[in-house]
Amino acid sequence: MVEFHNAKNEEKTCSINGVFLHSKYNPSAEGEKFAQNLGADFSPLCIIVLEAGLSYSADFLRKRFPQAKLCTIRFVQDFSEYDKKWDFVFYGAEQNFSNLAEDLYNALGEENLISSIAIDWNPSKNIFPELNLLCWKEIQKALLKSRDVMGTRSYFSKRWLKNSLIFSKNIQSTATIASGNFPVVIAASGPSLKTSLPYIKQNLSRFFLIAVSSAYSPLIKNGIKPDLVLSSDGGFWAKRHLSFPENTQPQLFGIEAEGAAFSSIYSKNTIVPLCYEDGIETEFLKALNCPYMLSKRNGTIAGTALEFAFSLTSGNIFLCGFDQSPATGFQHTQPNALELLNAAKDNRIATKETRTAKSQFGSAASLEIYRNWFIFNSPRFSERVHRLSENYNFEFTLGQIQDINWNQFEEIVEKNFTLPKFKKMELEIDSEKRKQILLQTLSSLLNSSVYEKEIFPMESLLILREINKEKAAQLKEALVQKKQKLFEDLKKLLGEK
Repeated sequence: MVEFHNAKNEEKTCSINGVFLHSKYNPSAEGEKFAQNLGADFSPLCIIVLEAGLSYSADFLRKRFPQAKLCTIRFVQDFSEYDKKWDFVFYGAEQNFSNLAEDLYNALGEENLISSIAIDWNPSKNIFPELNLLCWKEIQKALLKSRDVMGTRSYFSKRWLKNSLIFSKNIQSTATIASGNFPVVIAASGPSLKTSLPYIKQNLSRFFLIAVSSAYSPLIKNGIKPDLVLSSDGGFWAKRHLSFPENTQPQLFGIEAEGAAFSSIYSKNTIVPLCYEDGIETEFLKALNCPYMLSKRNGTIAGTALEFAFSLTSGNIFLCGFDQSPATGFQHTQPNALELLNAAKDNRIATKETRTAKSQFGSAASLEIYRNWFIFNSPRFSERVHRLSENYNFEFTLGQIQDINWNQFEEIVEKNFTLPKFKKMELEIDSEKRKQILLQTLSSLLNSSVYEKEIFPMESLLILREINKEKAAQLKEALVQKKQKLFEDLKKLLGEK
């Protein structure tokens, strides 16, 4: 029970079940002391206070850390009139903060979280020890996810930039797809896809079929040609899923501009260019007047495919092979390009069984992250997105996204619809002119803050956090040298000496 009182200095104070949350004498002085005693050996971008009550600390925290976003996590509902003192306020005690990690990440992003300070308001901790513990566990999840995302960005950022240049240098025939009301089936390569293959083949004329790149081989093996093959992964291994024999090449590829693909795919096939519009690849495409379709950044191709389909149609969307959990044996419906590559290395000492068991347990953590994205976003999708299989026994649900079988598919799939129309365009720019356009664009971006943040995310963040001016200057000089070296490498990639 929350009770409000007048403190000795006539400021408001309060107690919960008889235990005071703020000083009975001078709550403002207590809040100031809290802010002044907060230890920080770096310049925080975000400060998170667990249940700050009447928020006396907020003004003093803002004065001491003017650059930081201020957040509080509420354990009770009674202090909402003080929420305006904070940049972000998070609730969720009623659900034991089950979504707090995702809420924190979605609101603050990895840069702010990695450079954050989280701290207890000690009276709140003492009054709500169980909620406090749950809260810290969710904060830890958000920080681990932020660390992993930042690690991925730091590792792949230069690869993504090079991929964008390879894409822009080689793409010739493009297409965009008009949105409509058509049903869409998305085929991913989880083990459950196998149960749907005969039904997909029987019903091809009843939907627009999108295959993520790893699902294309099992579809083709079963005589199924998808309408669009989607690829967004920027890593080296993603290319393997796009290495098909000439006579089985898809008619249409949807490839993210920063994704990894063989140069010949861009020059010999019709491409639906996909662009996140949050990075440097956008500048290259605009400089070439290359049309593209908007896609949403996601940790997995399955999420990217769903977001793309969701924006493409107002009709029903059916997810096949979206297991989002480790499986015994093969982790993907066969044939799978990476499985074929890895199988060549199996021997009596390093057996297939040992390899697949390692893959099962090694993939659990990343699949949990991907699955949680679907669960967290499922209220947005649930009205017209369904996970489809022929009665496959899934280990996990996808939140509010309903699992259905092919008999139920018959009941809800649209009977009257118009299949999508395509607008094709050739990029009629000769190679030399294209090279000069890309070099000029790259050169203009070299010293921009956008370039630094995207291509050197960790270095930029370290400079932003550094409170020692001399050390900050050294970090900036090291970054200048890295940028110049990368620029010389990219010039060679474009064929410029």
